[in-house]
Amino acid sequence: MDVVPEPHAYTGFLFRRAQQSHVAAWQRNVSATISSVQYGVLSVLARVPGASQRQLGDELDLDRSTIAEIVGRLERRGLIERVRDLDDRRRNALRLSALGESELERLHPAVDAVEHILTDALDAKERAELRRLLALVLTSTHMDPGSPVSPPASLSASQDATE
Repeated sequence: MDVVPEPHAYTGFLFRRAQQSHVAAWQRNVSATISSVQYGVLSVLARVPGASQRQLGDELDLDRSTIAEIVGRLERRGLIERVRDLDDRRRNALRLSALGESELERLHPAVDAVEHILTDALDAKERAELRRLLALVLTSTHMDPGSPVSPPASLSASQDATE
């Protein structure tokens, strides 16, 4: 039986290395100026126009100060807009600007390419299993059990098996 040397035997070390691979692939293939988290905000706003910062934070599992910083940065770049919610004047609704919509559309093929770079060594069943196991780890270690940590339906095993 082969013994895996430290630190390679630790899951946390492998998570960190996988994250490094993701960041490097993202910067090479997608954008050096829009992070994958910022892309996540744009994607959620495309799916849920008018979302609040709180909704974005909940959906992306980000704390209030982090989501506020990201929203501010995207707003300064003209990618999203804040509008006062007509039903609740205390609430700001967020939406993609025309520039944000076109940027999201421009980035999408490159994001798909990064997904392939990271997972092409796996078949569809293995990709689904990887996502299932990652969701399980996130669920079992998450500080706020009420937050959504399971993969979105678009990444579910049933859809992945049909790819």
